[in-house]
Amino acid sequence: MVELSISDISKKPSLLDELNDVAKIVNKKTGEAKGIFIPMEESELFKNLIKEIEYRKWLERNKGLAEGMDDPHLFDEIIAEIGEKL
Repeated sequence: MVELSISDISKKPSLLDELNDVAKIVNKKTGEAKGIFIPMEESELFKNLIKEIEYRKWLERNKGLAEGMDDPHLFDEIIAEIGEKL
C-alpha cells in the first residue's frame, strides 16, 4: 500500500491520476490516517462495502429524527423496512 500525504495531493493532484495502487491518505503532521484511495477499476470489488458505509453515514446523520418519536425503535424498524425494499 502506498502512503500519500494530504499536502502532497493538494500540491500535485495529478498524483491520483497516476496512481494504480491502493493508497493510504495521511496527515503527515499528526500521522493520522484520513482515508484510503482505491482506483476505480477495483471499485466493483468494494461496491457492497461502499453501500454499507454510505448507509451507516446516512443513519448517523438522520438518527436525530427518532428523538421526537413516541417509540424510538420505530425509526430502526422503518429504516430496516426501507433497506429491504432497496
